[in-house]
Amino acid sequence: MPTQTQDIAARLRSTVTRLTRQLRKQNVSSEFSNAELLTMSLLEQHGKMLSTELADMERVSKQAISQIINRLHDAKCVERFPSEDDKRKVFIGLTKLGEKHIIATRKIKEEWLVQTMEKIFSSEEINLIQAFLPLLSRLVEHNGSRV
Repeated sequence: MPTQTQDIAARLRSTVTRLTRQLRKQNVSSEFSNAELLTMSLLEQHGKMLSTELADMERVSKQAISQIINRLHDAKCVERFPSEDDKRKVFIGLTKLGEKHIIATRKIKEEWLVQTMEKIFSSEEINLIQAFLPLLSRLVEHNGSRV
């Protein structure tokens, strides 16, 4: 018989997965895949990065991240910067156009969330969600290993 924490964890995983799918559905007008948008978001958040760092963060192969970077480079959303210290290393950075795409995509998703939350939740329920966000953030930021 599952413990209370196991039951909550299963329900949380299922709910977060379904919410993520709903948010991704809001992206139908974008010319970019979710993997490409995630790559641009990581570059926006962390600045210039090596492709190996991006692959590790996205948990994809080096070949997969190379394809994503090439598509984004062709779309003028990222640019490459050779390292001044080690000419074998090339950093990837977000362009202004890439930043515009990320902001537009984020706005679409957030507008959907605002409209949906205001439609289905009371102000008290929205306050409960706000109170829960720091706990959820701690869960997301925890880098513990697999059990």
